[in-house]
Amino acid sequence: MQLTSPPDTILKGCRENNLQCQEQLYKHCYPDMIKVCYRYAGDMDGAGIIFNNAMLRVFKSIEKYKEEGKLMGWIRTIVTHCCIDFVKKQNKFREEAKENSEEQETFFAAEAFSFVSAKEIQQIIRQLPKATATVFNLFVYDGFSHKQIAESLGISEGTSKWHVNAARKILKEKLVNFINP
Repeated sequence: MQLTSPPDTILKGCRENNLQCQEQLYKHCYPDMIKVCYRYAGDMDGAGIIFNNAMLRVFKSIEKYKEEGKLMGWIRTIVTHCCIDFVKKQNKFREEAKENSEEQETFFAAEAFSFVSAKEIQQIIRQLPKATATVFNLFVYDGFSHKQIAESLGISEGTSKWHVNAARKILKEKLVNFINP
């Protein structure tokens, strides 16, 4: 969806609590940001809750946006943090990994991805245990480091690494099933 007013006009209007400008920004952000929310919530109801909370946070803190970067990047950061808050409220995190467990990196052969679509991979990720999927999404999609994930979710770096490795193992097993049914 294209903004019907220039972005600087929308931003100014949002800063003045203009409901029409807020609605335009909300609708403009929805298609991309609801996908991020869905990755973490796992269903559209949860994704809607996260998105609405994120946009409220955007409108409340729009004064803090310094226009030094891209507005959508700033909004995505807020959305991602709202996703983290949502998952934490669901109590999906426990120190279930062992710090000293052997960490073997799991790698995929490049040709494995030629047999499955991105949509199928996303469906497999949604089947992961919620905590594992959240850590995996933060690490792979959002580019968080293990340290950042640990700080954001209140877990150890070792637990973060464990979840990513567990996700990779499960994905590898599921991809093998796709390739060799």
